[in-house]
Amino acid sequence: MAEQDPMKNPEENLNHHTSRDEQVKNNVRRNSTNQLRLCQPYPFQQYHNSYRYITNYILNVTESGPLNLIEPCHEYKGFINTTDETRMTKFISEVIRFAAACMNSCTNGTIHFGIGDKPKFIHGQVLGVVVEDKEAYANKLKSAIDHYFEHKHIQAAQMCIKPPRFVEVLSWDTTSSNSYVIEVDIVPNFITCENKLFHTFKMIVPGEETVKTKIKHFFVRDGGSSRDLLAPTTNDKHNKGYKKFAESLALRSQMRKQAEENHLPVIKSSTQGLRLSQMITGGSHSLDKSHFKQYVIVTNKSLPSQFESLRFLTELNPTAVLDFDPESAKHGLQYHFRQQSTVHLPTKYKITEGLEDIGNKQLKLTGNTSWVFCNGGIEDEAPSDIDQWLMDKGASVRDMISFMCRKDVLPNKRFLVVFLLLSPVSEMMDPLVETYSKFQKELGSTNQILSICDNENGLTSWKNLIEARCGINISGRCINELSFAEVNGTILSLLPKYRRASRFLPCGGGSKVLLEKNVERSLNTLDVLCVNQCEGGNVDQIAIEENFYRGGKPSWWNFYFSEQLIKRNHTDLIHNNILDMRSCSEACVLFNLSHLPGCGGTTLAMYTLWSLRDKFRCAVLRDNNADLAEIADQVVKLLMFDNQEKLPRVPVLLMVDDFDDMDKVFDLQQRIKHKCKKNIRSAQVILLNCMRSESPEQTETTEHGIFIGNHLVKDEQKQFEKKLVEQEKTHNNVETFYTFMLTKNNLKAEYIQGVVHNTLRSFNFKDKHSQILAILSLLNVYCKDASLPFSLCRKFVSLNPKPIFGTYEIDEIFGKFSNLIHSTTAKSQGEYRAVKMIHSKIAKFCLQELKTTHNVTKADITNLLLRTHELYEHTEDKGKFWQDVHNMLTERYSAEEGFPLQIYTPKFSNDGVLGNQTTLFKEIESETPELLEMVLLNASKRFENEASIAHLLATYYSQTQDLKQAEEWNHKAKTKISFSFPLGRLQTIENLRN
Repeated sequence: MAEQDPMKNPEENLNHHTSRDEQVKNNVRRNSTNQLRLCQPYPFQQYHNSYRYITNYILNVTESGPLNLIEPCHEYKGFINTTDETRMTKFISEVIRFAAACMNSCTNGTIHFGIGDKPKFIHGQVLGVVVEDKEAYANKLKSAIDHYFEHKHIQAAQMCIKPPRFVEVLSWDTTSSNSYVIEVDIVPNFITCENKLFHTFKMIVPGEETVKTKIKHFFVRDGGSSRDLLAPTTNDKHNKGYKKFAESLALRSQMRKQAEENHLPVIKSSTQGLRLSQMITGGSHSLDKSHFKQYVIVTNKSLPSQFESLRFLTELNPTAVLDFDPESAKHGLQYHFRQQSTVHLPTKYKITEGLEDIGNKQLKLTGNTSWVFCNGGIEDEAPSDIDQWLMDKGASVRDMISFMCRKDVLPNKRFLVVFLLLSPVSEMMDPLVETYSKFQKELGSTNQILSICDNENGLTSWKNLIEARCGINISGRCINELSFAEVNGTILSLLPKYRRASRFLPCGGGSKVLLEKNVERSLNTLDVLCVNQCEGGNVDQIAIEENFYRGGKPSWWNFYFSEQLIKRNHTDLIHNNILDMRSCSEACVLFNLSHLPGCGGTTLAMYTLWSLRDKFRCAVLRDNNADLAEIADQVVKLLMFDNQEKLPRVPVLLMVDDFDDMDKVFDLQQRIKHKCKKNIRSAQVILLNCMRSESPEQTETTEHGIFIGNHLVKDEQKQFEKKLVEQEKTHNNVETFYTFMLTKNNLKAEYIQGVVHNTLRSFNFKDKHSQILAILSLLNVYCKDASLPFSLCRKFVSLNPKPIFGTYEIDEIFGKFSNLIHSTTAKSQGEYRAVKMIHSKIAKFCLQELKTTHNVTKADITNLLLRTHELYEHTEDKGKFWQDVHNMLTERYSAEEGFPLQIYTPKFSNDGVLGNQTTLFKEIESETPELLEMVLLNASKRFENEASIAHLLATYYSQTQDLKQAEEWNHKAKTKISFSFPLGRLQTIENLRN
């Protein structure tokens, strides 16, 4: 059995065919001055760039060892004389060898397969290899990492060794060659590789399968190659080199950490979205009113992945497209847009008869887009390479441009020429450079020419070539900081029909991207606020506003109808603080907006999102009970949507409203941090945490938090008075806008008491309408976020089932009390219509009014709630109703303070029979002590398996000295289930009795 070590197969051991190699070497591409044609390597750590290699060009970087640790070192492998049996083994062994060397040397790197090296080829010569199964390379490499590396380092190696990238190699005439350069990037980040030594195992290939041995390698980068420090040599028999290298591990790790920190990118501000809107429309910022009546597109080789981001071409409806991709009709841009175009060669534009006949009959310029193939590809015309194009086709293209620029063909100064650079332009002899020069001469300036490229390097090359060819600087007429997805979204947003029918997300500097419906559906935990939210909608403005001012939750429509809502005193401070937080170095930062219940804190938070929706990707968390890991995933998905390899220039502003526990907010923050990119020196997600305050006393305002109280300052009071006058002009029943009036009157008890007293004059506890109002008031005072399903209320007051057409309204259930109630959407296992009191203080004063005027106590209402079986038989989200009642009985919650104080915990003192127990039972004890036992017994019947209720009864009887009953209920508590507190506290009553 022959032993083979694939890790040792240097290029020179390959069985090259000399004659063929010399031929390839002689075919290397040279320019007109016989200089080698150089090209850049594909951008590091990218997969969606439009860059492609051209056969026999020369990469302008050399094989090297570590540079600054961030700039990648390179290694070339010709990879052209391998057999089908050895090709994958060769690929795997070389990648592992190179990767381990880079990881141990703490340097980024790229290994290229299909790039030649001396002596058989010119160093860096693009050869390309045929790839039949791309997926096999990725799968085999991933599997091989698990075998080659030590078990403890497998995960780190998987993170450092990126999936293979297949860069297309074009022929000399830019047609497809069906070959690729295979590249693998190595990124040994400090956080992944800190103080690790990456050994690899030697492999033997006895048959079809590779077998691991116990022999280890330790590779490092040594100049342009990788060296094994564990290989026995005559100069280093005791592995001194390896030991010395291992001793310097900590120093190299710190150097890597410092290099990463020095190269952290900062998200730059940009105005290119606004500039694109201005230049594509001639200053009108609307395509319907554009200064330009017609468009001419000049473009080159495209990628299929770009097509989805080029939909704007259809909307521009260009008069002509000058396409320099000879394969465009086969599988390129023209094929994608073939239904909207007719194809021509430039020679068709030669003036042989009247202009009208040429334009209308021959070229059909007034019909579909005239798609002109400027480098062959149709009608059996062969493409030309860069050196031959000017001689073969340059004259006909120049004639065509002269024809188009005639004032009697296209409207003078009312058409725009757009150079859409779908592939890099790097040669002075490139046909696009000549085309630009001709357009610039014919038009006399660059005011009617716009260049669009999706990367800075590509545009820099383009600008330099134009400046060298034409002697002009075109920086002011270029767009390069936007991806094509952003260009597409920005241009489409200039059309009213798209603003009405589509939704757009901001990308910074006035640019936008289309939020696809399937993507938005996948963000099901988030209510995404788009830049064009509500545009083109059709709702009842009066009804929306009345529901809001009567206590309903604000919707985006409220801000759309009235951009100038009442500006609270802290509005500007909140906005400025959030804008400043974009420069924070943490990936996810937190801003706390604490507020007293009913003071408009949620409205202010939503208004903050509304006013910043063009500067952030804004969203509101739909469900506080959603899985935090899923929320974090979706927030980062929203952040990265349509950014691909580009840095996200626009952070996410996520509003979370009324989380029960601050620890949960911190947990969500940490999860989002973990998911965000680690190599960006600015905030990517800002959490706007809107939560009810635990204290009515104002807390200190900081750069990361603010407190909103009930009291209106003088300026706010004036705004409320002004708003009231406006409302009286458009609404007939402003006096029932109780939420608005409550805030206007600083939640004064006298105003609330007067409203409640007048509304409840006809209250009769025997009446179903009155009973359901009393129950709702009790729940809204003693249970946070409690509501009643609308259908339950309808059934309780014995209304007929919902009609087929139409719905019941609140006043049909609550009668004259309906002004105190508002409709809402409740969420638990699903969404359903529910009702709540318009304000917790209204609910509190209702209970006071029922006691003082109508002699209906809290005990009476609680007994009614616990005894009425039909309330618990309702099918619509029965679980939430049961939970609300349970929380009301067992939590120490006060609507006055607006938060749950704590779950019931037994305490014994001289402060009444129940001591420091649940607020509801404590107040029943104070108000009607003779009814407390009955209420507790009714609670135990309704929640017969709940230990906390049995605890309360045991506590009650122990304090009233009925120790037999106390012992009995204590025993029952031990056999029941409770999720409110630990079983260990059951011993308290035992200790008391003893």
